[in-house]
Amino acid sequence: MSGTDQPTVAELGEFALIERLVASLPSEVIAGPRLLHGAGDDAAVWKPAPGKVSVITTDTLVDGVHFRLDWTDWASLGHKMLAVNLSDIAAMGADPFLATVTLGITGSERVDDLVALYGGMVGLATRHRLLIAGGDIVRSPNALSLSVTVVGEADPDRLLLRSGATEGNLIGVSGTLGASAAGLALLSGPGERRRAATAGLLIGAHLRPIPRVGLGGLLVLAGATSAMDLSDGLLGDLPKILVASGVSAEIEEHRVPILPAIRALFPNGFREFALRGGEDYELLFTIAPERWEDLAEAAKEIGSTVTAIGRVIPVESKPPTLWLVAPDGSKSVATAGAFDHFG
Repeated sequence: MSGTDQPTVAELGEFALIERLVASLPSEVIAGPRLLHGAGDDAAVWKPAPGKVSVITTDTLVDGVHFRLDWTDWASLGHKMLAVNLSDIAAMGADPFLATVTLGITGSERVDDLVALYGGMVGLATRHRLLIAGGDIVRSPNALSLSVTVVGEADPDRLLLRSGATEGNLIGVSGTLGASAAGLALLSGPGERRRAATAGLLIGAHLRPIPRVGLGGLLVLAGATSAMDLSDGLLGDLPKILVASGVSAEIEEHRVPILPAIRALFPNGFREFALRGGEDYELLFTIAPERWEDLAEAAKEIGSTVTAIGRVIPVESKPPTLWLVAPDGSKSVATAGAFDHFG
């Protein structure tokens, strides 16, 4: 044994680990009428929904790059690794259907920790009727690596893409921005700020983001013209819509929704968190002005909020321009700030 009563992966072995992980999952997340064959065969087999297209996304989280095990618990890590994929599905206006999970592990991990990791996915999977259909386990020589692939389904003529924004559209976001980046700053910064009463709210936003799956469907129904999720910050992600759509934009800084807790704990940097902070996993979208009120009311009914923060304007040169409008009305060209793994 590893010095405790809890075996490590190396002590248990790969195939016994797979059996343990599958056995830890409730039946409602591993079996369904359209999942014909899931975990246990060489590949998953499912029956497509009539009239739907499949939407697929993959994200990988690596220890030391995307998370630190001294900052998070295993259940929260499981939640986040699934949530970031569900956010991509929501941004496409699709409904999640099934997921596969790949673990790249060193062998020193405790088996109970990996069971907790899978347990962290169960809440989201159950809430969104997602099936976990299998995956893979490999040895990683240096760092823990976690990959999730999610397959969703959507009407082929009602997908949300980045390329549909048009002049005059409002630019909107869900929720508030900057909480995840502020939470990361609290985790990595001086300890006294972490003792603030509101610190847990911000740290929770970083460790356990909430994917806006229901709102994605409402955007489709409301006629949103483009959408994406905010993983690399507003000023990093909005230019991707502008380039794909061939338009420019104006953002009014004072309209960007920011939690009071961020303003209180970071009075000199709260705006940068909201504009450039990543991993909010809120939805960024464009929509015709006359459709805004209906969308806002529908969002409220499912417990979400949307805020109009700017508008789409004609492009005058390439690449498209993103203007920031300060509270005093002055305008400046925003510089992109997306996270780049190799930049």
